[in-house]
Amino acid sequence: MKNFKKAISLILTLVLMITLVGCSKKTDSSDTENSSSEVSNAPTSAATDDSEAASETKNLYGYDTPVKIKIGVAMASDFSYAADETANDNVWMDLYRANNIDPEILFEVDSSQGATKMATAILSGDYPDIIGEQPSEVAKYAADGTTADITDAYNEYASDQLKEYLNSDGGLALESCKVNGRLYALPQMVNGYDSVMLMFIRQDWLDNLGLSMPTTMDELKTVAHAFTFDDPDGNGVADTYGLALDGVDVFASMGGVQAVFEGYGAPMGATAPTFVKGEDGKLAWGGTFAPQMKAGLQLLQDMYKDGSLAKDFITMDGNSIFEESSAGRCGIWFGPMWAGMTAASALLKTVPASHITSAKVPDGLGAGTGKAYFSSSPSTYCGVSSKCANPEVLIKLMNLSVQKLCYPESPEEFVKYYGEAGKYSGWKTSLTYTLAPLKNYDNYKKESAALLSGDTSGLNTEQLGDYTNMKAFLDGKDKADFNPEDAAVQAGVALYTVFGDLEGGYGALDKLITNKLITPSAYNSLPTDLMAEKTPTLNKLAAETIIKIITGESVDSYDDFLQNWKSLGGDDITAEAQAWADANQ
Repeated sequence: MKNFKKAISLILTLVLMITLVGCSKKTDSSDTENSSSEVSNAPTSAATDDSEAASETKNLYGYDTPVKIKIGVAMASDFSYAADETANDNVWMDLYRANNIDPEILFEVDSSQGATKMATAILSGDYPDIIGEQPSEVAKYAADGTTADITDAYNEYASDQLKEYLNSDGGLALESCKVNGRLYALPQMVNGYDSVMLMFIRQDWLDNLGLSMPTTMDELKTVAHAFTFDDPDGNGVADTYGLALDGVDVFASMGGVQAVFEGYGAPMGATAPTFVKGEDGKLAWGGTFAPQMKAGLQLLQDMYKDGSLAKDFITMDGNSIFEESSAGRCGIWFGPMWAGMTAASALLKTVPASHITSAKVPDGLGAGTGKAYFSSSPSTYCGVSSKCANPEVLIKLMNLSVQKLCYPESPEEFVKYYGEAGKYSGWKTSLTYTLAPLKNYDNYKKESAALLSGDTSGLNTEQLGDYTNMKAFLDGKDKADFNPEDAAVQAGVALYTVFGDLEGGYGALDKLITNKLITPSAYNSLPTDLMAEKTPTLNKLAAETIIKIITGESVDSYDDFLQNWKSLGGDDITAEAQAWADANQ
């Protein structure tokens, strides 16, 4: 999904676009920006206690003599290093080696091959010391001896900054890293709001046709029909349609069908296992809410029949939707807060008056019936090889990452290790990147306010860079000499779609959060062995059933699917989720 990665690199904030299969780092005993003692580097917001006295002589960030670690690097094919940097020679590698942690690159591959390369390396027995893990792999690698128990290392070496970072969700993510009460990995914390599904729409098409933003699914159906048959772009050619969906991956981020069912009150989530509380207070997968699911399926089937849902959606993936929206062919799609960026940048060059806005997914069964699914569970973890001679290195690397990216001592230090908006993503070369979980939400509130008031005094370095680019777009778009291909303008329109426009991605999210229109996940732990075994088959069955019904099979066949889903393991994994919930209430 090349276009997708380009969009994310513009805002430099989403940590899921690349996979660093080796996550390692170190402290700086010689770099004047860093100190080997916890006390001199503790942020003003971090907690302090008597343990800091002992940490004065303990190097929490590196070693007194060189320690080698093996790593694997997987970067996206369109990622560009700053200046003359390489995977082995960049600002982060300099920092590691200055602190006597010497990473040795065991392999370097494209991110699309990262997981496969890591799995192959583990099978061979010669694999990186620091291992990037998916949630389903944490318990598996602990059980088969791939990763080491880091409980004691964490207790001894975790900085106050790291503890604060890892407890930003109340400790849920950190607790999920435990196997039989022992810690086997550290989570890379996420902002769950960044994954909430929203509706993106061509506001200029609505304006051209005299239509209002759809707030119900019936209105969505009407608008999608008009976008298909009423020439919304005014070119006199039948070359547009209403809604684009991902029919290949189905439960995807860009164009995911789950957004429609969330609008009907059936939060399915995008990845398993996902459970919410039902009306009876018990945990359930949203896909088992049959009346709501069938109502959503009927809507999509109707739209498919009349052509307002792309006829070839079954062959469209996320990248296809980026292409369709960027080319001005589709007018509505679903996705997280960043899902309008690529289209906004592309359309600015061909349709200067284009305007992409965002809103809550419309309600399907009356006002307030739809709520967005929200999960704060991390999708990436880092563990240490059981063969690693210095398993505490992971803790030290995470300490340093948090210090530089979440608690920088100065704006200059932040730019050095984070990068610059619209230029390069320096944080991606950090082997254990740790971005402040609610950074994007804070950026939206401060940057959008600054655009309205013109007061930039409260902006940090990153926010000021975003503001400057957005101003380049906003101030120049109505001028005769406006250059839509200017780098600052291109970055500006993309950023504006997320952070500047009150009707943009985070503007819509802010309304959801403020009005409490979000359904939180009720299961916030790692997948059990049974979940890991059963959910791939269950998800595949669900995706196939949904596609068949949308394209013409009876909506009532969904009842048969539910019976199969339950008997093939759905009831069993739900029982396990309920047992976890009962034990953690």
